[in-house]
Amino acid sequence: MPNRPWDNAGAPTTAEQRLDDLLGQGRAWGRRQDTPVIPLDVHADMYDPEREIRGEYLTRKLVESPDEQGWRAFWRRGGQQPVVRIEDAVITGRLDLRAAELPYLLEFVRCRFDMRPDLRQATLTGLVLWHCRFPGLNGRNLHTSHDTVLRNCTSVGGTVDLADAELGGSLQLDDSELRNPGGRAIYADRLAVAGAMLGQRIKVSGEVRIPGAKIGGNLNFSGGALRNRGRNALNANGIQIGGSLRGDVDRISGAPFTVAGLLYLPSAHLQGDLRLRDAVLEPGVSPPKRGESQYDDPISTLLLDRGEVRGDVQLDQNFRSGGTIRLVSSKIGGDLRMAGAQIDLSWARSPAASVDQPMRALHLDGTEVLGNLEAVGATLHGQMRMVDVRVHGSFQLTRASLAGPRTDTVQANRIQVGSNFDCREADITGTLQLQGANIGANVDLRAAQLLKPAWHRHRQAYKSSLDLRAASIGRDLVCAEGKQFFRAEGEVQLRRAVIGRQANFWGCVLGDGSSTNAFNAFGLVAQEIMLLPAQPPQGRVVLRQAQCELLDDNALTWSATRGVDVEDFTYYNLSHPIEPTDAARVRERLSWLRATTGRYQPGPYDQLAEVFRNNGNEEHAVTVLIEKQRRRYQALAGASPRLLRPSVRLWSMLQRSTVAYGYRPLRALLWLLAFAVGGTVWFSYHRLEPINEEDNPIWNPLLYTVDQLVPIINLGHDVMWRAEGNSQWITVVLIAAGWILATTVAAGITRALRREH
Repeated sequence: MPNRPWDNAGAPTTAEQRLDDLLGQGRAWGRRQDTPVIPLDVHADMYDPEREIRGEYLTRKLVESPDEQGWRAFWRRGGQQPVVRIEDAVITGRLDLRAAELPYLLEFVRCRFDMRPDLRQATLTGLVLWHCRFPGLNGRNLHTSHDTVLRNCTSVGGTVDLADAELGGSLQLDDSELRNPGGRAIYADRLAVAGAMLGQRIKVSGEVRIPGAKIGGNLNFSGGALRNRGRNALNANGIQIGGSLRGDVDRISGAPFTVAGLLYLPSAHLQGDLRLRDAVLEPGVSPPKRGESQYDDPISTLLLDRGEVRGDVQLDQNFRSGGTIRLVSSKIGGDLRMAGAQIDLSWARSPAASVDQPMRALHLDGTEVLGNLEAVGATLHGQMRMVDVRVHGSFQLTRASLAGPRTDTVQANRIQVGSNFDCREADITGTLQLQGANIGANVDLRAAQLLKPAWHRHRQAYKSSLDLRAASIGRDLVCAEGKQFFRAEGEVQLRRAVIGRQANFWGCVLGDGSSTNAFNAFGLVAQEIMLLPAQPPQGRVVLRQAQCELLDDNALTWSATRGVDVEDFTYYNLSHPIEPTDAARVRERLSWLRATTGRYQPGPYDQLAEVFRNNGNEEHAVTVLIEKQRRRYQALAGASPRLLRPSVRLWSMLQRSTVAYGYRPLRALLWLLAFAVGGTVWFSYHRLEPINEEDNPIWNPLLYTVDQLVPIINLGHDVMWRAEGNSQWITVVLIAAGWILATTVAAGITRALRREH
């Protein structure tokens, strides 16, 4: 026979002889019938020499034939798989079972290994280590057909190596402590586990490395603690889990799952949930240096890029993280739950440095969530970056606190939300960026506080507090009062946005004077615009080229500190129609228009007149158009040379007082009648001399006056009499007044006929 390594192991020791006796009697080591065995303290430096078993000797006894030397190496349990059980032993030397095939379950209870057991390429029915201590375990390519259990074990200064191992049952690591600081505590690349991998209440100092692993059931670290500061605490790149990855509170101890380091899970595929409820994640690294790539997240605690989770991702309840939660280009089949979560990166970079390069608390670019994204009551100190994210359900940020002063706190350009975007009563310090967003139902910012908008370093100006440029909202945009005012210190930007129903800004406080615009709705399209601020906006209100069916406003809207721009603003009705007899409200609205941007804009007057005309209030429409002409002549006078300004103002005053710029032609008739009466009275006392006395004309002061006053009628009296002195000037005045008033009457009639047509 070939020489085997255990052939020269020497004579058996007392402990080994007792092992032979006990195994020969079908009992396990440590089971003595006469006296109770005191359990071995595997952590003690001193122990009874009788407990010592040489590794070489134990190897020979486990590997040799069961019938060799007349002893049975099996301790059988009725109806179960054969088991070899070693209890309360100190195994010196190396237990070398490399490439061994053992058709029984190998069980060690309260055993201490001085050297790293070697189980490479071994084939076992099962392996159980309870309350054992060892300097690592070499189980590369290990094959077991049942569970592999390392419960309540301690590994100090070595690696548990299970690379390429195939475990037929579950891998249980519950209550174990694996210590290899700065190195790999578990090295299990391409590990295949038919059942679950359980590490409840496990304590690890070093890296847990299981990339490419295939786990049929759950991966459970509930109540565990992984410590590998500044490195990967868990490296599970490309892992495939048939159940859920759980890192929540342990039901027995009540302890949360804690991590100091990075949970590195890119390209992971989970058939169940990712559960990190109440977990505490710490990056454990120094703050990053300036100049790093803007796409990197150097202080991440969870990285799940390109991953797929078919269930829910639960980062809620009392979940806390001191680094970035990064799920870029991933797919979540259920909900992303972050209610009550706390992510704080304020320690990593000063507020001044964060303005140029903000730290991200949450990074979800390109991720698809088939359910809801729930972050009710969440607290985030850092940027929430969600560019090109798609949420099929609703996105809830109600009562959330998001802090990123002078930065884009929420960067969600082109986000797609199938239902509501709820941000009620939220405190957002920074800018809420939703450019190009597509929201299926409502955007609800009722009672939200948007403070300290981002700083644009290139333009050297503040950005908007709320940026909804080119956004599409299926139903309502609500920025109204609730438990408190809706407040936006920076600009509310709605440029080219499309809102299916109502833009509600009732009870809002807009602007703090730091930005030019407080409210910018350039090109906004909505069914109804309700702009009813609680205070005058501190900045300009822009409604240029906006369109709505219904407008609801108040005097405070038009009291904006930098005016209101309503050029080409189209609306078809007022929420509170003005009655035909309510001239006071017409005058009030005209006073609002006068307080716009300070320069003449004819469009707003035409639009208001059109609204009145569509409602049948022709008289109110005329009042508005008269005011429009008055403002027009004021603008003309202001733009004319100084010498011509008095004449322009005089001409405007004459038209306004006589015929109301032609919009009230009846006034012209009255003025014609007045001039006729005045001329008749004058010429009654100042008879004119006939030009040709031989014709014997008959003097009639009324006919002479009418003949001079009405240009289109010739009664023949104007050529029969000679006007001299003052009568000559009176005649000139009558002729001039006649032409002006007659032309105004004709223009008024033409305008009326055109409106009727």
